[in-house]
Amino acid sequence: MKEDYLHFLWKFTQFKHQNLKSTDGEPIVLYKTGFLNTDSGPDFKEARMRIGALEWAGNVEIHLRSSDWNRHGHEKDQAYNSVILHVVWQHDLEVYNEQGKLVPTLQLSDFADKKHLNRYRQLLASMGKIACENYFSSVSEIKKLTMLDRALMQRLQRKAEEVSVRLNKNLGDWEETAYQTVAMHFGFKLNNAAFLRLAEAVPFKLVKKYSLQVESLEALLFGMAGFLRQSSDSYAWQLKREYDFLEKKHELKAKGMSVSEWQFLRTRPGNFPTLRLAELIGFLHNRPSLFDLLIETKDFKTLNRLIRQPTSAYWQQHYAFGKASATALQGIGRNSAESLIINALVPIWVAYGKYIDSPQFVDRAIAVLESIPAEKNKITRFWASQDLRIENMSDSQGSIELFNEFCRPKKCLDCSIGHAILKT
Repeated sequence: MKEDYLHFLWKFTQFKHQNLKSTDGEPIVLYKTGFLNTDSGPDFKEARMRIGALEWAGNVEIHLRSSDWNRHGHEKDQAYNSVILHVVWQHDLEVYNEQGKLVPTLQLSDFADKKHLNRYRQLLASMGKIACENYFSSVSEIKKLTMLDRALMQRLQRKAEEVSVRLNKNLGDWEETAYQTVAMHFGFKLNNAAFLRLAEAVPFKLVKKYSLQVESLEALLFGMAGFLRQSSDSYAWQLKREYDFLEKKHELKAKGMSVSEWQFLRTRPGNFPTLRLAELIGFLHNRPSLFDLLIETKDFKTLNRLIRQPTSAYWQQHYAFGKASATALQGIGRNSAESLIINALVPIWVAYGKYIDSPQFVDRAIAVLESIPAEKNKITRFWASQDLRIENMSDSQGSIELFNEFCRPKKCLDCSIGHAILKT
């Protein structure tokens, strides 16, 4: 038994709420259970009920056992003097508020629906990929799609919050924040941390200074990344000479990275960090204002074209310094470009929309996701086997969030699909 289950029972009155009685025999008539309080203080605010002959308006506190009241220190806390009813699963102690008044108690286990409780326990005990696998098909399509939309919004807001945290660290500088966010995701998970470290070491104002000179930009970023310390061909030596000059000019030596910070193992040549860095430089080349460009671009095709910029001639033939490719390298591919749009550009839009209180950026983000084909992975394939409709990237992202953040940790009580199953 978990306390959030009691929250669910109380919020949706999923118990026999006729002929309720307190633990001391007083009849209870519920008018309003109140609303869940997500801040400090009692669990439910603004409840209304009749206890005995008196009508009460106030708050409700919920615990597994009555004795949890004292264990949590509520008997010494004035904030809990407003509690008009203590709802518990097991009554094991009379409790008093800070004013010394007895708090009426409702033992919910006396009024719980045993079938409802058994279904909840079955969900928690399920060994399936999702707890509700045996019940999922019984839930209406509209409930499933509503939850998918909710999961998508949660995912967008969570990723946008990461951008907002970075913005605060950058003292409100959106240009720097956009640059760092995009640069980080050129690491494609395996090298995200290293790309972010590089972007933090080489600020955008310095990148912008050399954005029109691709050779200087490559010297600056490859040098700071540590890839020029052991030059292996003439082009690397050429960049090394340029970097040595830039390092002294901008006093960069103390900020330089080591090659050991980059991950090459178990990575195909097309995903080598050297090639990904060349692709990032291609994206940054001729970009004096990165943030304005991202904010002004509104459709997927234009975003895709902006990201898939050609690399310099050297990186069209090499995937690392001194390592030539047998075939010409085409630059960043469609799937990689889509990944950058989903994981970097869309969160920037959502974060900026929240920052200026404009829903149009969230709408734009969802519209772009809906224009990208659905992702195919083990999670989306599982949902397809459950007949959950996954038609585009918006659905894919929502389904991934649903599986990882609700199903995997068995947060059935936070999920409208779980609610539908439990309320059946």
